[in-house]
Amino acid sequence: MNRICQKRAMLIAVTWVWLYLGGFITALLITYVNGRPLTYSNMHDILYERPYLVSYIQAVSVGLPPLISLACVENLSFYGLRKEGIIKSSALAVIPAAILLISRIIRGSIPHTSFNLQFPHNIIYAALSVLAYGPLEAFFVIWLIANTDSILGERGRILSRGLLITALLFGLSHIILSPKAGLLNAASVAIVFLILGLIFNYTGNSTGPMIAWTLVNGQVTYMLVGCLA
Repeated sequence: MNRICQKRAMLIAVTWVWLYLGGFITALLITYVNGRPLTYSNMHDILYERPYLVSYIQAVSVGLPPLISLACVENLSFYGLRKEGIIKSSALAVIPAAILLISRIIRGSIPHTSFNLQFPHNIIYAALSVLAYGPLEAFFVIWLIANTDSILGERGRILSRGLLITALLFGLSHIILSPKAGLLNAASVAIVFLILGLIFNYTGNSTGPMIAWTLVNGQVTYMLVGCLA
């Protein structure tokens, strides 16, 4: 393995570890800032009382890849952030995602929770939540797919090992990160990102997958409604 591959492998490992460690550290900081002893029950209680604070945890957990790429002065087109393929990427990903979202609205499965936030905090937390659970989380997965495929020499393949490994691991991560949602949620996350990853690999553009994930991610809807209701 050459030096570039070794570097990518190290960054991939750090990114996976940070997904869990970064969130835990952020939860501890939130508990500390709110003047409570650093115990699991206190962390749970404050996030239950003020669920919009989870957006900080999410942003930190999945926010490492863009920082790494910026620090390494990478060409972001490597991760599909480019004009080429944007129409095809959007059509393949956004249209079915929008249909799914509309069907949820028609079925009345959109949550009606209110966090009782006042202006401008409602706008701030709504924007942070959408960013963290939508495009930032999608970029996190795409970043891992692209770098894993690069190490395995499979960039350019549509159904690549990097895609399969990343989608499976990210789906399984939700068993730990969202234990109450259960195995069905973990499986659905893995399947959705398998599809979005196929679109990314096929079109070379990540715009569609990022918008689509923002539309179909139930946590985005829950946080957005809760902040603005």
